[in-house]
Amino acid sequence: MSKLLFLSIVLLAISSVCMSQQAHFWSSTHAYLGQIPPGDKPVKFAPDLLVTGSGVFSLDRVAFSPDGTSFYYCVNDAWFSGKNLRVKYFEYKNGKWIGQKLLIEHHYAPTFSPDGKTLYFIGGANKSIGDVVWQMHRTPTGWSGLVPYIQKPYGLYDFIPTLSGNIYVGSNGNQGNIKDFTTYTFSKITVSGKDTTIQSLGIPLNSPGFNGDFFVAKDESYMVISTKEWPTYECELYVSYHKPDNTWTNPKSLGPLINDGVAHRWGEYVTPDNKYLFYSHGHSAKDCAIYWVRFDKPLECLKHTNFEPYVKSPIGEQSATVGQSFSLQISDNTFFDDDGNNTLSYSVTSGDGRALPAGLMFDPATKTISGKPVASGNYVVKVTATDTAKANISLAFLLKVNN
Repeated sequence: MSKLLFLSIVLLAISSVCMSQQAHFWSSTHAYLGQIPPGDKPVKFAPDLLVTGSGVFSLDRVAFSPDGTSFYYCVNDAWFSGKNLRVKYFEYKNGKWIGQKLLIEHHYAPTFSPDGKTLYFIGGANKSIGDVVWQMHRTPTGWSGLVPYIQKPYGLYDFIPTLSGNIYVGSNGNQGNIKDFTTYTFSKITVSGKDTTIQSLGIPLNSPGFNGDFFVAKDESYMVISTKEWPTYECELYVSYHKPDNTWTNPKSLGPLINDGVAHRWGEYVTPDNKYLFYSHGHSAKDCAIYWVRFDKPLECLKHTNFEPYVKSPIGEQSATVGQSFSLQISDNTFFDDDGNNTLSYSVTSGDGRALPAGLMFDPATKTISGKPVASGNYVVKVTATDTAKANISLAFLLKVNN
């Protein structure tokens, strides 16, 4: 046996042992700070361990090391101030968890690199000049000092790297003011040498309002996003799946046990063993806490349930003339259904649900609105697409009929 072959076998054996040890720890009673794992209903995670002191609460994204033996989280005494914001951690040593140890101040969203050797953070940046992603490297004696990793003139909110090298962020890219969170979209950064490009992930992931709070799997197979954002940032949690063509499915709600009314939900994070979803929940600083819930089963189940259709390409304003022929065919790109566009049927009405303006009709077979309008005016036309599961989506456009 050659020395090279022997060394390869030894390294493979060591790797197998390490993976076996990690799997054993995740399934042991010591995992997750020794907390009793939840079922389908979210519960607060280790409230008596994470928080000490009056007015202090746990919040934002957490991070377990790949082997599950260290846990990083944030505490603060206010939602919108970094003055007393801290990242703390627990370590499992000599058969017990030891914490709350202070790691750094004024930063948040601890995030491991896929290999577990680097921790990334956001915060501590001057929004007038741009955003900074910070990093620490694991050393034989602990973590190195905090140094900048990426600094850009646009937002880099909720930074998460993946196995492919793609980096996901909530960002305004090069559009608008960095402090205007209504311009932020779920985006992807690609780093190639010294070149960095950023691209919005578009619809259906992004919707009106702030698109910044999310978690993406290391293999990019799914994303959990905060969506349906109110102007005051209350939201719900949805999941979207990565498709072979590099697009994303229409997000699905994680259900009424998680989306149980109006509340702030952010800091999404799924444990390295892919079993539990963590997130922050609160109506104010007074009741804010980190929750966790069993996630592997609904993640797989939702993938095989019906996807609702969505608007892919809105129809712009249309013009017609009284007594003259008008024709508009609904494009195949107007609506999209992840279950297949051949599942869609179409209907068209006036904006109030009544019949189309006199002289116009709709042919569902050809998806065409046609005819000769008989009266001038501005009319709202509503087009509805319905799939075989009776889920539907509508869009409206303005039809101006001139004399």
